[in-house]
Amino acid sequence: MPIPYSPPTHRRLKVYAFDPMLGRTPLYRMLCEVPYEPLRPGPRGERIEVVDYDSSAQTYYTPVHLEDPYLLMRDGLDPTEADPRFHQQMVYAIASKVLANFDSALGRRLYFRGRKPLKLFPHAFRGANAFFHPRRHAILFGYFPADESRGGQNLPGQPVFTCLSHDIIAHEMTHAITHRLRPFFFEPTNVDVLAFHEAFSDIIAIFQHFSFKEILLQAIQETQSDLRANDEIVKLAQQFGYATGGGDALRTAVDKPDARHLEKELRPHARGSILVAAVFDGFFKTYLSQIQDLLRISTGGTGLLPQGSIHPDLAARLAREACAVADATLRMCIRAFDYLPPVDVTFGDFLRALVTADFELNPRGELGLRRNLIEAFRIRGIYPENVRSLAEDSLLWERAAPAPSTPEDISELLAEIQQEMILEAAATSRNSSLDWNPAAGADDDAESRKNRYPAIHAWARRHAAALGLHPGLAVQVAGLHPSFRVGIDGQLLVEVIVQLLQRAEASAATGGIPLRGGATVVLNGFGQPRYVIAKPLPGAAAPFAPAAAMRQARQTDYAAALTARDTFHIWQDEEFQKIRLRRLMGFAALHGGAL
Repeated sequence: MPIPYSPPTHRRLKVYAFDPMLGRTPLYRMLCEVPYEPLRPGPRGERIEVVDYDSSAQTYYTPVHLEDPYLLMRDGLDPTEADPRFHQQMVYAIASKVLANFDSALGRRLYFRGRKPLKLFPHAFRGANAFFHPRRHAILFGYFPADESRGGQNLPGQPVFTCLSHDIIAHEMTHAITHRLRPFFFEPTNVDVLAFHEAFSDIIAIFQHFSFKEILLQAIQETQSDLRANDEIVKLAQQFGYATGGGDALRTAVDKPDARHLEKELRPHARGSILVAAVFDGFFKTYLSQIQDLLRISTGGTGLLPQGSIHPDLAARLAREACAVADATLRMCIRAFDYLPPVDVTFGDFLRALVTADFELNPRGELGLRRNLIEAFRIRGIYPENVRSLAEDSLLWERAAPAPSTPEDISELLAEIQQEMILEAAATSRNSSLDWNPAAGADDDAESRKNRYPAIHAWARRHAAALGLHPGLAVQVAGLHPSFRVGIDGQLLVEVIVQLLQRAEASAATGGIPLRGGATVVLNGFGQPRYVIAKPLPGAAAPFAPAAAMRQARQTDYAAALTARDTFHIWQDEEFQKIRLRRLMGFAALHGGAL
């Protein structure tokens, strides 16, 4: 009997590195490597399903079949604007790349709610927009004619497809994942919430640029290692920005730091750009510190490169350092999600989550990335609440008090969960040829929820005061996520992330938006709480009472600010309010400038 061949671990697909406008140069057409999975025509996989229905033309386009032997041998279709099948291949490849980055950084396989695949519509509508639609569980990409007079390098009036922009696909895919991980991060309870959603999506798109190694190498040659000066690396959605008549890329990761900007800027995209620039600044300073020895060696100790081309070997080493620091930054940003509260996020919360997430895996912080990020946030006026200083140990989330120690039965339950997920991951790997991941798992499995959540719920109710919860309100266990990561010392770090939610009634003072509270509880592998990251409601016990009062006042003030811009914000008819809030908090409205 012949020995069967091992299935591949990855699939390579041709894509535009950025978009078709830049893709006219061969360098900007690249191979994107994504985890292998068997695909049906569409492409349709386990977690992503491309459905190419054009609502404007009222037609379905022929789906691409990436399992066809000819396409497998060619790494898929060649990049082209003319063939809808390549559009399908492009959105699948970039969306899969984003998912793979989250899987790797979070230490578990991420599934969408109900284990249903996320639908991607490459030609959903005619319009200069693209957005994630939570109720349809889909990302809808539009297409539109380029501006006739200020379209940049685009042909005046040519069709521009948002589904062919790496940055737009990565941005929208991150919106969908963010909504999956923290669904209440789209309720505008403070001025940072919507801005964080936009900023985090841009951060993922920007740092995926550093996986384009040939482009990065050229950027280092052109800029004498100063990556901030390279438009392709630091700017987002260039074709879209020009095609809509903006005269430049849609956004950039580089700014001139000024703490006053944060105080004045309320628009989600513009405010989010400040957070993006802070993260990129922290990355760039870390990258510079990592290449100083290389520059000194290559310049006889001066550290100043001569004019002209950099030696190819030096350029390759600089590119390797840039990739390594960018990957560390990307992973830190994604891991921070497990250390964020379940509601009412602020930029300061994100900084504390970044520091804590990195400290857990890399306590010594040899790169200096944490230090550089803290300084980049500081000079832009981003400060966490309730901290003594900006020292790293002060920014770490407080350790859990001894009171909510987990009873033995829950410790055993969590051990069972971890074992089940390891077995399920192995079975998944054998059956669908996916990479083995010891966290493939089923936080959405109905039977699992029925068996596991009541014990966690009872524990949370017993220790409500120590967890920052209101003792008189119902508690919802919104998530239970085991996570397996390897620290810098090679040790396995096992954690279980529990999300607890509570809700107080909406009122005119909060603009019809519910006042929500809760906590993210990080348990170690033995089921013992390590961190309690709480957003308390009024009525929570000490020491959470002051924070609860501050949160209520902040949401009330923010609702008043919204009311000043939207006179219907205080209208309390229930049905009208539901319609208004859906529009207010819709991704289409956010991207269309309605906010």
